[in-house]
Amino acid sequence: LLKVINLFLFVFAYFNKSIDKIVKAPHGNKYDNIIIFDDGTKINIQNKKFIHLENRGHSFDRRHISKTFNNQFIRKYLTLLTLIRPAKRLSHMTNNQKKDFISLCNNNLEDIKQYLKKTLIGVENKNDYWCIMKETKNSSAINLYIIKSDAFYSIIEKSINIDIKFKNNGTCLHLCPYISLQRKGAGNTDHSPNHIQSKLKITKELLDKCKQIL
Repeated sequence: LLKVINLFLFVFAYFNKSIDKIVKAPHGNKYDNIIIFDDGTKINIQNKKFIHLENRGHSFDRRHISKTFNNQFIRKYLTLLTLIRPAKRLSHMTNNQKKDFISLCNNNLEDIKQYLKKTLIGVENKNDYWCIMKETKNSSAINLYIIKSDAFYSIIEKSINIDIKFKNNGTCLHLCPYISLQRKGAGNTDHSPNHIQSKLKITKELLDKCKQIL
């Protein structure tokens, strides 16, 4: 915890403000911490840590299917793709259904965008910044990147490219090269395994659009 706090002190030094305290955000918000400055202003921040680029992605949101998209047919297709499966890594959805699902999403891009905005930024008490920390396995080297949430959303929104793998094990809905949706899962220990989980794939291209500060 001390290491994380020291890193945050370094992160926000470029604001030229003294930090009063760092507190954990209340459960359910789209940010992890609140940075409160001595002048009374504050910043909400979502932080994400990773070791390897180009991996399968890091979870940043999970919610009930009813709270994902406004279009009921997108929700129904998403349920069939991710939740109603004959086996853990198999989908009941045919290739023709997948093509129809992709077309449905492309014809309702505003719904796709609203989902991205509420998961990346939030609706109320919005997230202000994303802070991404890349570290080695033994934490001997750390790089920090920061980007405003609005700018981060804009990058994701401009990269929307709906895709589903046309294989039996294609059980994820890819909204863009960086974000995919899947069943939460996590086995018997998870109280809500059938929630929809959003995963962020961090790439060098994405990091290049952020500001590196360490």
